[in-house]
This record gives sequence, C-alpha cells and structure tokens, in this order.
Amino acid sequence: MPLTFRDLSEGMIAKRSVLIGEDQVNSFVALTADDAPVHTDRDHARSLGYEGRIAHGMLVGSMYSQILGCELPGVNAVIMKLSLDMVKPVLIGDTVQYSVAVSRLSEATRSATMTLSAHNAAGEQVNRGTAVCIFRGPILETN
Repeated sequence: MPLTFRDLSEGMIAKRSVLIGEDQVNSFVALTADDAPVHTDRDHARSLGYEGRIAHGMLVGSMYSQILGCELPGVNAVIMKLSLDMVKPVLIGDTVQYSVAVSRLSEATRSATMTLSAHNAAGEQVNRGTAVCIFRGPILETN
C-alpha cells in the first residue's frame, strides 16, 4: 500500500544496494552524452590519480530516485529540492549501499525532508545530502 504523508514518521529508513557497473555507465553516457575520459578511459582516469575509471557522480546520485519515488516517501510524493555532495569517487564495479531516512516532517507544507547517504562496499561514504519531497492533492488516509 502506498504511503501517505500521515503514514510517515521521523526516523523511518529505506535502503537499497546497487552495483554501479559497466552497463549503467554506458547507458548514462548514451543518455547524457557525458563521455568525459575520466569515465571512459582507464589510462586517463589513472593519470588523474584514480585507481581506474570512475562512475559519473550524477549517475551514482540518480539511484536515490527509485527509493524516493517508489519506497520512501513513495509514489504519493514528488521531489521538490535535492542537494547532494559527492565526497568520494565510485569506481566502476563498486556496489553502493543507499540509505534514505525521514529527518523532518512539516504538516504546514505536507513535506518530508529526507537525509540521503551512500557508502561503498568498504563502508566509506561516497555521497550525502538531503531531499525535500511534497505530497499534493487530497489527503489520503490508510485504513
């Protein structure tokens, strides 16, 4: 059952694990035309001091969309504001664990502020941020 604003409470969490692989990077390059060599050329990435090619920061950040739009807060809300800090590069082939938590609710605006955090398999934070999602239309109650 989709969540409504009234179903939310501060501290609720949703998580997702995603392998950032070659297929995702190739699809992102095709979609955005961002074929910068740090993402496509191993030697160039290494010349910049990376262990290998790195995934696009926006690709890595885009994985929050599924959690925010489908799980928490879910299908009855839309993202109105997003802030994301990319704090560590993600190598192609890394698995990233995403976490979204309800950190603040505003009854006046029917909005939820969400805390975003992602870590690689080594437990290192790769990005962090916030999203503000709003609920529109009639207030739906669950039974």
